Amino acid sequence: MDWVYRGFETSLLGLALCLGLAACLTFGTARLSGDTLSITLPMLTVTAPAH
Repeated sequence: MDWVYRGFETSLLGLALCLGLAACLTFGTARLSGDTLSITLPMLTVTAPAH
């Protein structure tokens, strides 16, 4: 049963690493114009065109 927890923990660490790398690579990119709808949570941002 210990391998289940280790696998889950490893997958979460891998996901955190990928998200951190993606955040670093997109840091400084141009922001979308003001006609968009944006929802920001503590660890997640979702942006979509406003209709």
